[in-house]
Amino acid sequence: MANFNQKGYVEHCINRLSVEIGARPADSLGHLAAADFIAGEMKMAGFDVVLQKYPCPDWRDFYSELTVGGKRVPAAVNTFSPSCDVEAKLVPVSSIEDLSRLDVTNNSAVVYGDIASSSFLPKNFDRRYYVVESQDRFMELLENMKPGAIITVNHYDRPRPVLLEDSELSIPSVTVSRQDGLFVVQNAGLKGRLKIVSARRESYGSNVIGRRPGNSGKKIVICAHYDTNPATPGAMDNAAGISALLLIGRYLKQVETKHNIEFVAYGGEDSWFPGDALYTKEYPPQNTAAAINIDGIGFKETQTSITFFGCPEKLQDNIMNTAKRYGDFVSGQFYESDHGFFWPLGITTLAFTSNEVMGLLGKITHTENDTPDILDNRKIEQTATLIRDVILMLEQKR
Repeated sequence: MANFNQKGYVEHCINRLSVEIGARPADSLGHLAAADFIAGEMKMAGFDVVLQKYPCPDWRDFYSELTVGGKRVPAAVNTFSPSCDVEAKLVPVSSIEDLSRLDVTNNSAVVYGDIASSSFLPKNFDRRYYVVESQDRFMELLENMKPGAIITVNHYDRPRPVLLEDSELSIPSVTVSRQDGLFVVQNAGLKGRLKIVSARRESYGSNVIGRRPGNSGKKIVICAHYDTNPATPGAMDNAAGISALLLIGRYLKQVETKHNIEFVAYGGEDSWFPGDALYTKEYPPQNTAAAINIDGIGFKETQTSITFFGCPEKLQDNIMNTAKRYGDFVSGQFYESDHGFFWPLGITTLAFTSNEVMGLLGKITHTENDTPDILDNRKIEQTATLIRDVILMLEQKR
């Protein structure tokens, strides 16, 4: 590893992505700057780099105001919402049954309860991998009823994460917190006023793919996403994962491998995986020996979690025993990320994250609190070192 100083590399990458560039949604200037940085680092590690582009609107919100009963209610504009100035009756709806008996046409539909317990899937999401049929049916009925606006109520103490991120939805919409949502629901029948100023244009996002050839005809995919939600610097989610990915590349620079090594920096994980779907379509995974995903590692206050899918027990034991040499790793259960495009196909898959990471959603991840000071860079380095060793184990696997 001549001419490479590991000390400070992770800090450099995280600072570049989450401080100097900042938010990196899949349609933004920050996204393009991050892709350029990642491509440059992959090239320096000896990888052949290609950009895989996909269409994605460049959307921005500039102003929003929700007023109910003379009170201004904090709200986050749902991604891709059009501009509006709507004053309409508030009609709370929490189920398909509610939609069948309540009139939301030209009114403001307040979507709350179990139906809003998770984000709604956009219409262009590939439902071969994941689907919530009750939510799909609810949203289809709601759109057909043509409400003047939609107010979604999340299950968190702040308006983010937002619950709608559908570039094909033409109805203005915002998300409010559970407490403010309770206030809005209690004012059912009154009029609320929603103002949104936003703009969009046609643009694109990119996957950054780095390849290094082997001679086995099989490839090992190591992936991490570099995009973020619009309102977060995304240090843990997922500058940390990209930093580990790039460090692994430097580790492997002087190592010959029989398998093709393919690094994939996905550009749309936080926008419902358009880049993942395109990658899987253009590069069918039949010749993939294994996939390793890195998302949300490095949180100071928790251990690092490894989730195994289709991994032989002996290999799994070897990995966990090796992990003891590097840091505090535990076996976990993590499904909600880019590796969901590999393990359902029977491919040996590993996913690295911070333990109990989903409990940080809405508190740290997807918020302005996701900053470098919450990270322990040693954990990121330890994860990169362990993944390097896992790749070498997979090289020996028959």
